Amino acid sequence: MKRPVLLIVATALLALLCSCKGDFYYANSFLRKFERNKSTATEQIYVSLPREVLHTNSSLNTVPGFSLMSVREQDSVIASLTHVLDKLDDSIFLAQFNQAFLFTLSRTRIPIVVVDHPSQLPKADDQHFVINFVQFEAEEFVEPHRSDFRTKKGMYYAYDYDLRHFCTNVWIQLDARDSLGEVYFKNDEVEESFHGAITSIQDGKATLKTDFDRIDVNDAYRSARRLGSYCATLYVEKMLTEYVCRSKGSTQYYFIYNPGYNAIEEILPYDEGVKDSFDKVQ
Repeated sequence: MKRPVLLIVATALLALLCSCKGDFYYANSFLRKFERNKSTATEQIYVSLPREVLHTNSSLNTVPGFSLMSVREQDSVIASLTHVLDKLDDSIFLAQFNQAFLFTLSRTRIPIVVVDHPSQLPKADDQHFVINFVQFEAEEFVEPHRSDFRTKKGMYYAYDYDLRHFCTNVWIQLDARDSLGEVYFKNDEVEESFHGAITSIQDGKATLKTDFDRIDVNDAYRSARRLGSYCATLYVEKMLTEYVCRSKGSTQYYFIYNPGYNAIEEILPYDEGVKDSFDKVQ
């Protein structure tokens, strides 16, 4: 009685394996044809890179009556809450992102055409892949935190502190075949950390040794570089999945791309893989 069940399971596994291998074959052949300069390697990637940085200090949203303050008062509040944005060199920040994005994308060997303005981008089709960076943002904000504990005798101690966050945020229009192309979002965030240790408790007072890992402008530049490389990697993964869909009519899989080897590193069920990809805005 067990044999028919085992046969059904084995047949299902074999069908899944064949399907997976078939999808991998199409995705891998797409990468290899550029590596081997085949005559069928005719696709191109058109890119409009970000050329300005939007500075946002989100902590200002939590300051009571900020909009009612005088310009001098506002400037004073902004200065007290800003420790990274005011030191950011936009040209370096953009260069870190753009260079990392283009270098990672170039690992595919697919020809890349960089245009000066989004109006110069062609409509996307099966031969023209199109990437338009709609907005590029450097965001800084502070979040309040509390570390606390209670002794065996019921004494409660708390220490309040702020930790700074920095985010590189990007909004991208990908492969728009009309003026209503979908916009996607991705970001990279770095934050400070706190480590504390109680050294003594005497007379109802606790002595706390504190250690903060603070962030600075170099962390912001590293964030931009990471996000540039990551966005390019995610775009290649999106491109591979859509190529398999065009070739086979559908796919159940998501392809994890390794730019260091210009190769597919892992195959996941589509719903699982796409969770960490771009977030669709519209």
